[in-house]
Amino acid sequence: MELISILKENLRVGNITLRNFINLNPDELELVRTWRNHPEVRKWMYNDQEISKEEHFRFVERLKEDSKNFYHLAVKDNAYIGVVNLVRVDLRNRNAYFGIYANPENRIQGAGFILGKALLKLAFEIALLHTLRLEVLENNIKALNLYRKLGFKEEGILREFVLKEGKWFDVIVMGMTEEEYRNAHGED
Repeated sequence: MELISILKENLRVGNITLRNFINLNPDELELVRTWRNHPEVRKWMYNDQEISKEEHFRFVERLKEDSKNFYHLAVKDNAYIGVVNLVRVDLRNRNAYFGIYANPENRIQGAGFILGKALLKLAFEIALLHTLRLEVLENNIKALNLYRKLGFKEEGILREFVLKEGKWFDVIVMGMTEEEYRNAHGED
């Protein structure tokens, strides 16, 4: 099966089920939209505006034909723990961008780390990527610490890249290679 088709499927990664947004039922889609609109999630997004039901529906409909952006709802032991995504996937050069956010309504201890490890396995063991990148706002200290713990290295700064509430923020670019992944997570 072609990799794009695989990434559009529901996948089992360790003890986590990753349910592709295009396969979610209407209640699950609304749950994901509610999380994305939660102030604790929204404040860290480049676009921190509330997403309407219509916008969310159109977004998911576009994902059905999209071969570069893959969003999954992560489920562990029948509990919804958060969202993971691989976006800007470039299969020729085997790279993509990494994104996660935890369920803000029912915090599971260590959810960020669980989500991060699941997405790393998806990226490096299923999608067979060579490099993975992420971008994080400079003031998102919790996320920066998590990404370092997962093995990401700081690669650069996008200076004054995002405007929030009238103030410019730098964005930290972090990355990981498949070799770094194997060295940090090879025994998982």
